[in-house]
Amino acid sequence: MADAIDARGVNVHYGRVHAVRDVDLRVARGEVVVVVGPNGAGKSSLLGALSGLVPISSGTVHLDGADITGLPAQRIARLNLSQVPEGRRIFAPLTVEENLRLGAYTVRDNSRVKTLLEETLEMFPILSERFRSPAGLLSGGEQQMLAFGRALMSEPRTLLLDEPSMGLSPALVDQVIESIRKIASGGLSILMVEQNASAAFGVANRAYILDQGGITLQGPVDEVASDPRVLEAFLGLADDAV
Repeated sequence: MADAIDARGVNVHYGRVHAVRDVDLRVARGEVVVVVGPNGAGKSSLLGALSGLVPISSGTVHLDGADITGLPAQRIARLNLSQVPEGRRIFAPLTVEENLRLGAYTVRDNSRVKTLLEETLEMFPILSERFRSPAGLLSGGEQQMLAFGRALMSEPRTLLLDEPSMGLSPALVDQVIESIRKIASGGLSILMVEQNASAAFGVANRAYILDQGGITLQGPVDEVASDPRVLEAFLGLADDAV
């Protein structure tokens, strides 16, 4: 079976800035993979390259075995890939229902849209309670769940998450991580970029460390999380505390 994502030698440039450097990355079908790195490491640029939002300077990207290198984002979205952007980017004046329905723009069957809506509200009951409310009135955690729900309305097989815990309190981060677990339990392949390593490691199968645009460490999440460099740089633990 082909991997959900198979990226080889991916490079991204913004003018003379080399933002992503020769990245090899794979996400197996049904797997949760996290990319952890500091601000400015190139995490969002990498996601954008995979989803078609950012041009790739060189390298290849395959989605479920199909070469999608260079395809525009709208074409890739129709191949069952959806991205939850950094900062959620919900439509604040619109209701929760309207935001969710916008996520189903690739679904042509109205009865299927209704079923997807029911399934999404079952997964995130708080959205059912806020169904008629303007999305801008939701808390940060509720808005993140709405962003997840909107992405799921397109029936993706692969989901990209860009900094889902950003700007949230620790309690809300826990809610968001639990939501990701729910989504993963349905069999979706998930690639998540995060600065909050402790949260991300709690939900992932494998991890990559990205620094200055390049992969510096990768492997099963337990191995990566126990590496002394990761403990010190991302988990706040010095070597003598291990």
